[in-house]
Amino acid sequence: MLFQKDVVLVSIKWIGERSAIIRYRDREEEVFFTPEEAKEFHQYISQGGDMLVPMNIKTKKLFVEVDELWDEQELEELKEISYQKENENHE
Repeated sequence: MLFQKDVVLVSIKWIGERSAIIRYRDREEEVFFTPEEAKEFHQYISQGGDMLVPMNIKTKKLFVEVDELWDEQELEELKEISYQKENENHE
């Protein structure tokens, strides 16, 4: 799932009752939750979930339940590689 075209890793900057401020690719956006999504998201965060979460950039849907587990060090390396490739494409 993490390598799909429309899925990016976002960092959670702020969490509200029915929305969150997320940051990715030097952008900040507010994403809104349905009541069910809000409950699931708050439960995920309260159980010590990661503050880096996959998100579909077209639908603005956060994925808090993923089948794939990752090591944070590997994740940072993948994130850096992703940004490097993106910068190379813009040059």
